[in-house]
Amino acid sequence: MIKRTPLLVLAGAVVLALLAWWVLRGKTEAGSGQFDIETASVSRGDVARIVSASGAVRALKTVEVGSQLSGQVVELYADYNTKVKAGQLIARIDPQTFATRVQQAKADLLSANANVAVQEAAIARAMATLVQAQKDFQRQEQLLKEDAISQALFDATERQLAVAKADVSLAKAQRQSALASKSQREAALETAEVDFNRTYIRSPIDGVVIERVIDVGQTVAASFSAPVLFRIAQDLGDIRIDAAVVEADIGGIDEGDPVVFTVDAYPDDEFTGTVEQVRLAATELQNVVTYTVVVAALNPQAKLLPGMTANVEITADKREKVLRIASSALRFSPPKNGPPVAEANASGANSQRGGNGGRQGGDFSRQFAELGVSADVQKAIGADMRKEMQAFAKLAQSPAAQFDRNGLRQRRRAIIERIMKRHLNAEQYDKYVAQQKARANVKRVQAWQQNEDGALVPKMLVLGLDDGENVQILRGAKDGDIFVSRVRAKVSARK
Repeated sequence: MIKRTPLLVLAGAVVLALLAWWVLRGKTEAGSGQFDIETASVSRGDVARIVSASGAVRALKTVEVGSQLSGQVVELYADYNTKVKAGQLIARIDPQTFATRVQQAKADLLSANANVAVQEAAIARAMATLVQAQKDFQRQEQLLKEDAISQALFDATERQLAVAKADVSLAKAQRQSALASKSQREAALETAEVDFNRTYIRSPIDGVVIERVIDVGQTVAASFSAPVLFRIAQDLGDIRIDAAVVEADIGGIDEGDPVVFTVDAYPDDEFTGTVEQVRLAATELQNVVTYTVVVAALNPQAKLLPGMTANVEITADKREKVLRIASSALRFSPPKNGPPVAEANASGANSQRGGNGGRQGGDFSRQFAELGVSADVQKAIGADMRKEMQAFAKLAQSPAAQFDRNGLRQRRRAIIERIMKRHLNAEQYDKYVAQQKARANVKRVQAWQQNEDGALVPKMLVLGLDDGENVQILRGAKDGDIFVSRVRAKVSARK
């Protein structure tokens, strides 16, 4: 028995060696021939961030035509889809009452003119009396010097002169009053004529009638506000779309960004436009915040009608001729029963973690160098940052804050931006904002390649813009590199 023991140990070692060789051979065969491995290659091309939204089509300018007068509609000269010119007659309010007012105002003006003539005649009469009184006074004054008349007679002549002067002043004042009354009558006539002219409802712009609210015989009341009679679209060849974009997608959308959209009426047609305006006012509905993005588009065939719902795709950002890879390669992770997984080498995944970007609130030295911030300003920013972050740290430790991690991140970001805006000049701050927008699109993802032995090797990629199908590669790969996107076990056919 003692002599047999080495032989048994030797036999056991041989069996274990054969078993290990068989397992390793199986793994090698599995890695090389028992799986179908799909790959995606790195190539150059365009990557764009597309923002989807929807909004209503409207005319470039829509005018509501109303009536400033109350009355009955007696005539209509326009209907739905009628093309009109600026100043064209489109409706008529019953003019009888307003015509009567014009006649009355004209009669009042004639009376005022006659009164002015009477007052002018009175002035002439008073002037004649004054001239005579002055001559009598001069004669009586000479006679008084010669003691030819009594003092009482001279005083009576002097009083008559004063009365004549007063009569002239009174006549002139009455003429001024008559002239003022004439002006009032002229204004009343002008008002009556304006109201009469307003019974003619005219189009204020060139366009097409898209809505008619009234009918002949209907009475409109303009007591507190002008009732709407027509809605006229200025030009349906140039339309606008008010698209509602959620706050998460509004970043990066600027004036001039290209837009592609469709409408349900023409599902096979694709229309193009550009972003004309990003409105600052936000709308909140059921805790969802949206911003209105105005899209300008041409409509030469008049297919797009006001009120249609447009499904809009805005190219918020675009990179041309950059390194890119299919998104499927970035979603892949090795299956448990798949090919063997090898360790990353020193230049692999671990070395890529340094990367660009950094976290907000961390080391700003690289950013400051790019912005050209002086040392004194850097010290001031650092002091403010330490002070603000100490207060923020106390806030973050509160129980309520622990359940609002997103709110904490937003508040932290707002603190940093406020400090930067306080110390940087306008040009530096604009560059800083642009840097932050660029860094917001940067992320790191682990992808997988297959080595010569068939094993999967991880590699860290620094990514940029993502359009859903392709992702921009900033660092970690070169043109032509191949990454694994899918692994499937081969199914052998049995006879």
